[in-house]
Amino acid sequence: MPCFMREKSLSYRPRRDKSKDRDVLAPKPVHPRALRFHGLFGMSYVRQHVMVDERWTPNSLTEQFGGMTDLLNRRVIYKRYETKANRQRYFRESKRLKLQCHDGRIKLQNILSGDNTHKIRNFLIKHRDMQRLYQRMPIHQVVDNINQRTFVLRKERDRLEFRLDQRKHEYRELLLDRAVLENRIKYRNEFVLEEELKSRVFIKKIENSNVRLKAIKTINNTYKKIIQVLLHDAIFYEPILRSLSGDMEDQSNFIKHILYLGIPAIAKFKELNYEYRQLEDKSRKNLQAKLQMLASLKKPPLNQITHARHKEEISKTADPKRYVRETRSMMILKLVLKSIESTIKEVKFVTLCSQAREIYPRMKSQVDNNEKLHRLIENDMLAHEMLETKMKCANVLRGVLVNNLSEEEINRHERIKDLRKMLAQEEELEKSTLEHIKNRGDAYVMLRVNIWNLIEILRHVDRPPRSLRSHYPNSYLKLPLLKFEMLTMRAAAPEIYEENIDNVMHLLKRKIYKLMKGYLVEMKPAMIKRNKEEYHADFLASRYYFEATEDEDQQAVSQEQDLLQENKTMANIPNRKQIKAASAKYLEDMAKREE
Repeated sequence: MPCFMREKSLSYRPRRDKSKDRDVLAPKPVHPRALRFHGLFGMSYVRQHVMVDERWTPNSLTEQFGGMTDLLNRRVIYKRYETKANRQRYFRESKRLKLQCHDGRIKLQNILSGDNTHKIRNFLIKHRDMQRLYQRMPIHQVVDNINQRTFVLRKERDRLEFRLDQRKHEYRELLLDRAVLENRIKYRNEFVLEEELKSRVFIKKIENSNVRLKAIKTINNTYKKIIQVLLHDAIFYEPILRSLSGDMEDQSNFIKHILYLGIPAIAKFKELNYEYRQLEDKSRKNLQAKLQMLASLKKPPLNQITHARHKEEISKTADPKRYVRETRSMMILKLVLKSIESTIKEVKFVTLCSQAREIYPRMKSQVDNNEKLHRLIENDMLAHEMLETKMKCANVLRGVLVNNLSEEEINRHERIKDLRKMLAQEEELEKSTLEHIKNRGDAYVMLRVNIWNLIEILRHVDRPPRSLRSHYPNSYLKLPLLKFEMLTMRAAAPEIYEENIDNVMHLLKRKIYKLMKGYLVEMKPAMIKRNKEEYHADFLASRYYFEATEDEDQQAVSQEQDLLQENKTMANIPNRKQIKAASAKYLEDMAKREE
């Protein structure tokens, strides 16, 4: 029978999952450092560090952690009961949540499948078309549909508003820049520019910063030397400091672990103390009620003639103010303290302070700021009044200048008219020249192409033919056996055309003049025809010559390749002259070294 089909015995117990019982928030357990590995308190280092005490023994650590084991055992018992209580609480909570889910599902079905026609008509009472459209739809879907329909419009409105604000801001900044430039143009000879003052301040700051930079560099170098010395001496203190830091970490972990283990006990103590106070109050009230009942059942004495009601005496245990030791002055001080605390809270809220000790410096700074603000407001008001007076004066002067018809003003207006006429004439001339250039642009292009063609035809007039030399990219290709320029080159890239029209025309005139000067004798038509036939025959002969030379070149190349293959083996072996030159050079070097 396979292993997975076998029956398990009754004594078999499944392995308990420790990860579920383990608390995630609990700190890691702390293990004390062994004494023999301690760098400062080790038994082998105590006499070296001159730290000997009769009261200190190695068993002190075991006594120190003796109570730790008892605390851990109590924690295990407490944890067991706590898990049991949590399991019961989780069961009740899951039952309650299941009931809420059931009720919520029923409510959701009623909302989705219920008749919402009346509610939708009340909501959309002013929109008949929307009532007919959404009368069979749930309310949440109606809201989503309306939001989707109006999304594009709302987005476009927001975009246009934002664009309008941007344009207003840009227009305002441009107006301010224009006003600043006008003021600078108007008063450029009377005031010093702010940029000049700022440039002087910046130059002074740069000089000061250079001085500070030099000082900082010297200080930095000094600190580097100090650090270098300290690093050299640090090798002696490293084991001691490492052990002490480990002890500090162990102590902090011990404190965290003890606090974590003691938090449940403290919470339980508070809960039990609260229950005890409630029970004590109930018992005191019951005792007081029973005493009152017994006092009412007692018979009054016979010799009592007057039925005056005596004041009921309260027992000492039932007196609530038995343990309160407060005088009248203390109560008054408490009331005053409460009023002071309320005023401090209000002042903290007004001054935006988190602590009471920050109130006075904050209020002091606010008083100074308020005084400065008042001064600024007064200065701004004075400047505003001054600006208003200047505007009034400017309006008056503008009216005077507009209505002024003196001889100078008339001459100025006539000069302005003449300048405008001249400007209009220049603009018309510019338009006519542009139209002229546009209409004759194609002709200019054709003329330039024809001139370049003539230059190309007359390239070799008054000039020897251009010799083409191959430019090698490195020195390895300039070897004597790799002369590629021996081969006849059939074609080469043309020269770059000249773009400057003055140079082109000067060159073309000179070449045509020299060409026509060579043909001063008049040629007859028969002579011209004969020259054409001779040129044609020479051209065909040159073609035949090139084809024949190609075959010869191929044969010569094949023979040269064979010779190269034979000479390659002897290329690395130096000849007699090379050996003599190398030996002479070596002897000269040795003589120079000996000198």
